[in-house]
Amino acid sequence: MQLQTVVVTLWLLQLMEEHEMTTNSTNKLGPRSIIYPHAIDRDEYDWPTFSDKEFERRHQLIRDFMTSNDLDCILIAGNSAIWERGWANIRWVSNFMGTMELDAFCIFPREGEPTLAILGLNARLPDRLARSVIPDIRGALNTRTILVDRLNELGLTNSRIGIIKPAPYLSIHADHWSDLHESFPNSEFVCYSDEFWKMRLVHSEEEVACLEEAGRIGDAAVQAIMDELRPGMTEHDLFRIIYNTFASEGGEIPCMVLAASESMDSPKSAFQRPRPINREICQGDILLLELGARDGHGYEAQTGKPITFGPPNARYQDMLDVCLEAYEAIASVLKPGCCAKDIREAGQVIVDRGYTVVAPLVHGVFNPLDAGPFVGTSHRPDKDVILEPNMACCVEIHPCSEDITAGVFMGDTFLITDDGARSLNHIPAKVYEV
Repeated sequence: MQLQTVVVTLWLLQLMEEHEMTTNSTNKLGPRSIIYPHAIDRDEYDWPTFSDKEFERRHQLIRDFMTSNDLDCILIAGNSAIWERGWANIRWVSNFMGTMELDAFCIFPREGEPTLAILGLNARLPDRLARSVIPDIRGALNTRTILVDRLNELGLTNSRIGIIKPAPYLSIHADHWSDLHESFPNSEFVCYSDEFWKMRLVHSEEEVACLEEAGRIGDAAVQAIMDELRPGMTEHDLFRIIYNTFASEGGEIPCMVLAASESMDSPKSAFQRPRPINREICQGDILLLELGARDGHGYEAQTGKPITFGPPNARYQDMLDVCLEAYEAIASVLKPGCCAKDIREAGQVIVDRGYTVVAPLVHGVFNPLDAGPFVGTSHRPDKDVILEPNMACCVEIHPCSEDITAGVFMGDTFLITDDGARSLNHIPAKVYEV
């Protein structure tokens, strides 16, 4: 009873402090930290999660990473960028999935327990908090106050601290960066990205099961399109079929959906769209599909098959032939030891036949985000990763005309095995005519 009284008293004091701070014109960020004061029975909330053993494995990898890089602590950043993939590292370490967060951080010391820093609103909501396997969760409108306060609590005022960026080409916010340097002038802050992602590229059996399920959900969406979409319907119907299937099959939404319809006689774009336009599906059309299906844990297995309404004309038949040839060539070289050079050579047929490449030939699955390999695109350098068993990658073949007005797409997600690779998608790689 005394403990309950103390907890309620602390809660009331926190609310009073919040009111005082939010009404103070000099402080527009609210309280430095919001902590939910009530007990949470996590078993009451049916969030997808992993075993205790799996999280122990992940946390040990993080501590090993800190030891090998001579770090006292790491700040793991996440946000909702790039179809929610910016949460990848936060989800991997904590199972927490942000909603509306400007950002989130996991403060993970080499010695001591980790802390999760999230949006203040979510720090008040037990169902959100129940998703995290890290019990120390603190909320604020701007998480930089939590970073500073927790590092002070840990006594890390003269330390070497790693910052894990939310994505290889994104950094943490400037106000966080400046506040950390101003608050800890004697500490060294070192940024990491690919070094951390690479630690995660070999998947555990629990993660492989997630990718398998994502592959199944993606296949279900492709099949539903073939079963349901007909001339006279529109791209809005195409997107409706995809999202309805993802939801009915237990997939996570929102997620990446890129889809488009084009006339094979007078195409306007070679690239699939993130949102539908009010275009009617017609006989003589082709569908461009790149579907980032996810299981409930957020693991993504991309897939897409070319679907035509009526037989392809000569121009598109040639592109489809090249697409299938490149797909089979690249799939055949995926095995332990494969590198970017092997993949580029296998996909060279696209350029040799007079087409251009916009999307990468192969990229890593997006949990972790943008991790290697990332090979073959024309607008960025290759990210080379030597493949190992239980790594996963997406093969996406996308030959286009030079002006990017005509193109075809075929893709699937593969798991590297001991002696090759197997597709996590089971709809055969070929052209489908409706």
